[in-house]
Parts: sequence; C-alpha cells; structure tokens
Amino acid sequence: MKLLYEELYNIVKCKNAFVCVSGGGGKTTLLIEFASYLRKLGKKVLLTTTTKLASPTKVDYKADYVFYDDSVLSFTPTKGSTTFYALYNDEIKKCTSAKIEVLEKIRGCYDIVLCEADGSRGLPVKIHTQRDPQIPSFTTHTIAIMGLWALNKSTSEVAFGESREAVVDLPYLNEYLRRDEGLLKGTLENNRTIVFNAADLGFDASVLKNIDYPVDAKIFVASEKEGLIYETIQ
Repeated sequence: MKLLYEELYNIVKCKNAFVCVSGGGGKTTLLIEFASYLRKLGKKVLLTTTTKLASPTKVDYKADYVFYDDSVLSFTPTKGSTTFYALYNDEIKKCTSAKIEVLEKIRGCYDIVLCEADGSRGLPVKIHTQRDPQIPSFTTHTIAIMGLWALNKSTSEVAFGESREAVVDLPYLNEYLRRDEGLLKGTLENNRTIVFNAADLGFDASVLKNIDYPVDAKIFVASEKEGLIYETIQ
C-alpha cells in the first residue's frame, strides 16, 4: 500500500501551498495527520480554518505554537513545526476564521497551509449551503473527503444538510458528485483530490469504482488514521 500523506504531499506541493479541505467524515483528522507528516519532513506548517474548528483545548492538533489573534503576524515559524491559528469565539467556544486578507498575508511564512473550509458535524456526507465551503481565491489545491461508513446508509443518518430521504448508493453518489452543493463544490479543476476515508474499517467500497468522476481529479480509497491508501481509483 502507498502512503496517503506522501502521495498527498506530492500532489499539493508548491511554494507557499494553501490547501483547503472540505466534505465530511475526516477533515480534522486529515489536517492533524497530514501536518504531522509534513513536520517530520522539516516543513513549516500552518493549520487554520475559513469556517469553525474546535479549540486546541478540546482537540489535540499536535501544534507546536497556537495563536488566537493577529500576534501571529509577528511570529516567525521554525522548520519542522506546526502552528495553529484561528480566532477564538468565546460565545460558541470554538475557533473561527481570521480575516481572509490576514491568511493571505501570513501564508508566505509557511511551506504549506492546511485549511478546514467547512463543517459537517462529524457526518460522512456534506451537502453544502450557499455560503460554504469557504475557498479563498489564493487556494492552490483542494481535498474533498467522504467517510465510507455512509455507504448504503440512509441520508437521514449520515448526510449533513441533506433535505431528501435517500440511500447512499451508486445513483446517489453519482448525483452527489454532480450536484452544485455536493462533494465537489468549490474544488479547483485540475487541482483537486477526493479521499474516501476509513478503508481500514472493512467497508465494501467496490461501488466507488463505478462512479462517473471528473477526469482531472485524483481519487483515493484510504485510511487517514493509518495513513495508507488501500486503492487508487484514478
């Protein structure tokens, strides 16, 4: 099996890469584990959001430095380190997006920025609203995630934002990729990857081979937890 984060890095690496992660079923895990991999390579990594994230007091982002305000602008990151930056909102007890112009300014200080671009409340399928995902214009690559535990389940159980009752089967998945508010909303043509997460849990993912994917996308069936690719679809 190939290493997931090695493959992702080979896809997204460029000067001052800004990678937005959207979808459901593993966004935060991917941010944490990908950042850890990059740190071992000696990269300067920034973890942030253009939506909302749990505070580092609630989730271990494995960050060496944490900033909740614009003091990050005067900070010089070190090689092989991860910095977390988002504004803390005491009312909702979560971290929220900094101003986009601030993110654009500080991205030049880092080898790669990993940004969570929407929320799904832990559900594996996400139907976006008009206002999400939040993908800044300077984004260099997008990664869309779906959790494999959604397969053959009712949308009422596994799909955040879905107003219709359906089963997550092949017809639904083909539509999910084509819908304006579906999995690929906001992703960058020729610079997008789909990760079907939780392959280590033994789900029958054979249906994924029959989906009508856009030809420019990289498609992995993987385990974010293990950091392994079980199958490369294209």
